This record gives sequence, C-alpha cells and structure tokens, in this order.
Amino acid sequence: MRKIFTILGIVAVSAVMNAQLLYEPFNFTGSLAGQNGWTTHSGTTPGQVITTSGSLSYTGLATSTGNSATISSASSEDVNKGFTAQTSGVVYYSTIVSAQNTTGLAANTATGDYAIHFGTYSTGSSPALSLFQARIYVRKGVATDTVNFGILNNSGGTAAPTYAAADYPINTPIFIVVKYDFATNTASLFLNPAPGSTEPSTATATNSTGTTTAPTQIDYLCIREGSNTGNFQIDEMRVGTTYAQVAPTAASLAVSDFGKTKSLFVRNTFVKNNEILFGAEAKDVKVYNMFGQVVKTATVKADGTLNVADLAKGNYIVTGTVNNEAVSQKILKD
Repeated sequence: MRKIFTILGIVAVSAVMNAQLLYEPFNFTGSLAGQNGWTTHSGTTPGQVITTSGSLSYTGLATSTGNSATISSASSEDVNKGFTAQTSGVVYYSTIVSAQNTTGLAANTATGDYAIHFGTYSTGSSPALSLFQARIYVRKGVATDTVNFGILNNSGGTAAPTYAAADYPINTPIFIVVKYDFATNTASLFLNPAPGSTEPSTATATNSTGTTTAPTQIDYLCIREGSNTGNFQIDEMRVGTTYAQVAPTAASLAVSDFGKTKSLFVRNTFVKNNEILFGAEAKDVKVYNMFGQVVKTATVKADGTLNVADLAKGNYIVTGTVNNEAVSQKILKD
C-alpha cells in the first residue's frame, strides 16, 4: 500500500509541474534584467527592478523560496519573462505582493496605474512587446496606509479598470490570482483566494472594458514601474492554464514521508556543495526542475553522490527506486 501511495504522489507532483508554464521564486540577487530569462522592454535605465533579500509567504500556498523583487514608482523600468505561447482557452498568473507604503500611489478616486500584466510580442518590421492584457491596477485605499487593487482586461479606449470593494493594509502579503479568458476577452481578479485545485466561484473583480480585440496569443509575464505604481515587493510568480497550477498548496508539491526507505534516499535536502548525497543504492534516479523537465538522470551507490554543479539554484524534485520502492524528495540547491 505504501508503494502505491508513493507512486501516486510522484504522478501528482509531475502533473502539477508539467502543466505550469512559468515559476519565478527569484532565486538570484541583483537586478532582474539579464537573469533567469528576464529582459527589459521599456525604460531608459535598465536594472531598476531589483531583488530584495527574503521571501513573501501566504498561508496554505506552497512554501516560498529564494528572494523577492522590488518595484518603485520613482523608477521607470519594465521587464518581462517569456513562456510557451497560449492561443486559446484561459491562462492564469499569480503572485504574492506587499505594498511597502502608499508613496507614489494615485488617490483612491483616480484611475490608478498598472504594475503586473500579461503581454504579447508582436512581429513585423519593428517587433515589440505590446497588447498588454490582464493588468493589475493599484491606487491608495480609502483608509490611511491601505491600497486598493483593480483589473483591466485589455488595451483600447479609456482605461477603466474594475476595482475591488475592499482595501488591504500595507506591509501585508496579499495573494493575487489573475485569469484571462481568450473567448470573452475578459480578465478576472482573485484577492487572497484559497490555494488548491478549486477556483473560487466568484472573482473579486472582473473586467471586459478594453476595446482592443482579444490577442491571438499571450507569451510574456511583465512587471512594470509606472509613475503611480507605488513601492511594492513581489514574489512567487506563476503562470499556468489551470487555477491549481498557480495556486498550489504545500501538499500538492511536497512529498509524503514513506518511512525508512525514503530516509535512505536523499540525505541532504538542502544542497550547498553541488553534491546530492544518497544514503542507499538508488536506481533510475531523475532530477526534475519546477517545470517538470528532467535535468539529471543517474544510478547511485549507497553513500554515493550526484553532482549538480551545472544546475541553477532553486527547488527540484528527485525521484528514484530504493529497495524496489519508488520514492521522491524535494530538494533546494543553494
């Protein structure tokens, strides 16, 4: 019975990772531009969107890792990271944000400014990132030291984002999920939804006011520093085609304890010296990145090691067979 549950657990983890289009825990330092697929697409001073030490976390969401990103309305860089183009159906992104203060934000009665969105890279004689969809808008809340979040589906016409009724305090992590529907050219905003496989039946706010037709594809996630976007910490960014992929629980990514067999598998789940240490002979060892891609394969002896110096810092899933039992373990490479 234990073996059956182990295999099911591995299948569930693999399914979650394979469907995810992008995961960014900011496992690096310095500016985003030029690192881990991030590119500057606007702004005269590249390198203004930077990382901040420490993560943001939200109750129930899979454990945060790495650092976080910081934006400021005093700066003007816009950055993007690509993913496999989506051309139909729905596509989601999620993130945890925390307003550091209300400096630079527009008044509560104003339209506000947008800070995070999807994008489409146009082709032609002058290719450029354009057609910004599913934009998260921000402005001051009604009460002192609070912020208000809104959503705009697409460009075209006068910007008329739909704002949430409730305001949220500064210096507090807020979990945000955004859903874009190609068929209806509509964006939905979910604020502090419950992580898991079930999408809330009602969105916090929904918008379909943009007059531009729906894009033919969406292939970038963007972070923007506008004149009124304020000062925010941003972390744990995900893109997927289902709600479950952008709102994973700790249980959906964690691996259960399978007793003695698993305890003999990976001994150093926190890898600091580029070597994964195994406590027992393990066959068919595979290392998966958080996109579900196999990045290493091996067979190891008891007390053997697997060199992972060529892998980037971050989370991985290691699977294998020990004593004829399939086991897996989540690791963090430092």
